[in-house]
Amino acid sequence: MNDVQDNKAEVIPFMQEGSFFYKKGIEAYQNKKVDRSLHYIKKAIQLEPEEPVFLCQMAIVLSEEGDYEASNQWLNKIKNDVDPYMSECYFFLANNQAHTGEFQEAKENVEIYLEMDPSGDFQEDAEALLSLLESELGSINKRKDSDDPFYSKAALLLHENELGEAEEEIRKLIAAKPESWDFYALLAEALWKQGKLEEAGRILQDLLSKENPPLSAYCQYTAFLTKTESEQAAGWTDMLKQIHPLNIWERYLTGRALYTAGEYEEAYQLLKDAVPPDYPVYIHQLAVTASRSGRFERAVQLWNRLAGLQPEYREKALELAARAEKSLVPEEQDKDWMLKR
Repeated sequence: MNDVQDNKAEVIPFMQEGSFFYKKGIEAYQNKKVDRSLHYIKKAIQLEPEEPVFLCQMAIVLSEEGDYEASNQWLNKIKNDVDPYMSECYFFLANNQAHTGEFQEAKENVEIYLEMDPSGDFQEDAEALLSLLESELGSINKRKDSDDPFYSKAALLLHENELGEAEEEIRKLIAAKPESWDFYALLAEALWKQGKLEEAGRILQDLLSKENPPLSAYCQYTAFLTKTESEQAAGWTDMLKQIHPLNIWERYLTGRALYTAGEYEEAYQLLKDAVPPDYPVYIHQLAVTASRSGRFERAVQLWNRLAGLQPEYREKALELAARAEKSLVPEEQDKDWMLKR
């Protein structure tokens, strides 16, 4: 047999098993190539649609991207159709539901996980999540108290661009609690947005000179420098990108400052785990950030949720969702952060 015949006789194997594409999907995800990761995992699922590990990994990637609804669809498929005894599925489902405000459902699923696998890999995380959910459910009627910074009157007035009223409200808070430094950071925001730049800058510099400056001062000063087009803005933004706060209000403030600085990917990663899932202004802000970070499908989902949540925002939300469906971002970076103008 000659060389050509030898070559023709060789059989080059082509792997069609789902595990081949699954492995490539994991590698792509580890390299932060999310779209490619989802592409390969989908191919793995097409070849082996009843393999729960593949379905679960698809759900994990989607959840990490903040697409909790799509993630839940895969997890429910495992739970209802493929492998109801896969305990991890219930833990991941509980995590997602906690992020979307379905606290009772999340509690039920995390309890199922702990019952099915009391010494499983996620035992400690599950117990911590259960404790948080019980606390949240126990105080659900107090969620919008002024003690919660997300729902404080001052913060909501700032979101609505009612700057004079916001300043007045914040000054009342400072008078009542003069050593609550976070209030001063909010005051600086209300001032610079009204054009009172000198006073705002002075307040922020005073906060930053304290022995233990609040993180809110770093966030607001970064945003302030960005808005005033200071040469120092880039350095402060880079510093803020290295901070990963655990407190959700501080995560929100950091994400919002990074959005202002145009760092949309970093902003999204912080905001997706911080914003309240049940309040229009925060759903809108997350959708705007998702859109500007290239996550148009997620943005469409969020704006559609907003459209169904409150009739007064329906028209604007559907208009923004329609733009996102065409892969178009909102028109004005600063103004579109506001649900009300």
